Amino acid sequence: MYASIGPLPGPVEEAEYAYETLWDGARVLIRLPGDGTMQLVNASGLDITVDYPDLTRPPGLLPQIQAIFDGEIITPDSAGRPSIERQQQRMSLHHPGEAGAVAHAAREYPARLVIYDVLYLWQPVLHQPYTARRALLDDLQFNRDQLLVPAAWPSMAAEALHQALQEGYDGITAKRLTSPYLPGRRSRDWINIQAK
Repeated sequence: MYASIGPLPGPVEEAEYAYETLWDGARVLIRLPGDGTMQLVNASGLDITVDYPDLTRPPGLLPQIQAIFDGEIITPDSAGRPSIERQQQRMSLHHPGEAGAVAHAAREYPARLVIYDVLYLWQPVLHQPYTARRALLDDLQFNRDQLLVPAAWPSMAAEALHQALQEGYDGITAKRLTSPYLPGRRSRDWINIQAK
């Protein structure tokens, strides 16, 4: 599911959304088969699991459940903010024979997973509204050192945008509370809002 670009919802509409930080990382689906391992699949459908050994080895970063999550891989800078430059360094290493370079990059520019939606948790949950999917996500126990479930501010559009910009992010994503998850589709139920 992809967000549209748009303005802040107005005072009448803002209570229809929750607001999350806009991360600007590398979009990824995280597939958990239930044995403690994970598979990372990028937006083009390519398996990039071997490119991120710092996230996938050793197993145990995520609980032993059968699940599919939507999120992003970020590569933070020294201040903890997502770094596009560091992310590009990591994303450029995806060819056979680059295992040594991948291992070096994983040490130099360690990645983190930002998980902000759940598509499957023992069963499909795509049809459930955002609020129900978010509750499922919030109830899971994750290793928080390498994984982040972002805060979601309800009903405070202007405040959420101001806070995100103050913290050095590019903006926020407004997510309609009643929205199902629409795989592969761009929707006005998710709106990316950036500083002007």
